[in-house]
Amino acid sequence: MDINSPEAFKLDGSKQGILLIHGFTGTPQSVKWLGKRLHELTGATVHAPRLAGHGETPEELAKTGFRDWLASAENALHDLRKEHQKITVAGLSLGGTIALNIAIRFPEEIRNVVTINASTGLYSSYQMLAIFDDKPKAYHDGIGSDIKDPSIREICYDKIPCRALKERYILASATGQMLELMSKPILIFQSREDHVVSPQNGKRIANSVASETVMLKLLENSYHVATLDHDKEFMAQEISSFIKLDLI
Repeated sequence: MDINSPEAFKLDGSKQGILLIHGFTGTPQSVKWLGKRLHELTGATVHAPRLAGHGETPEELAKTGFRDWLASAENALHDLRKEHQKITVAGLSLGGTIALNIAIRFPEEIRNVVTINASTGLYSSYQMLAIFDDKPKAYHDGIGSDIKDPSIREICYDKIPCRALKERYILASATGQMLELMSKPILIFQSREDHVVSPQNGKRIANSVASETVMLKLLENSYHVATLDHDKEFMAQEISSFIKLDLI
């Protein structure tokens, strides 16, 4: 398996399934190392779809919105569910937001949830300011590859359609308002230093969900794309332990 490929991937394994969702403007490349490691540690089947409009061009992303991104994840979930009874849904950044969203809306299909620097609508101020620009630009500067390790790069767009930024905000903010409906066991990772979403998102998720099992792990040596950063092995071990628990 090409670890740097931006394409969707599936690693066949046991009846335990892991749906792994990449972030906004990124590709499955950003979660491929983690997916491969989880497959090694758990033997689970790992499926990472490519969200609509991603891994192509910014112009293609501009043609999509939050309903399209959700549909990409939902279709992968339903396909995985056909052969796997126990599904963990995990995601990075907007992928974590989508993981929360579908766990709320399809609780009968999901066993537990893992979020990695997910957003609930809390972003950096400069990103929010762009929404209210009197003369909005067609594109905003890219926000990807926020990684502390200088030797690693994320495959992502270098510019973002402003329309897509607004769609992302709607999805993240609405999901944040729905957190009290999330009752599945959840493992939350949050980088202390994150230049894309506010680090307060982790605490908000932990304090808002209705889950009986809530674990919040702070990442000390990674920025936003933690799945490619210094703490990736720590996360793999923690996720492996989490999904092996009998939390049905």
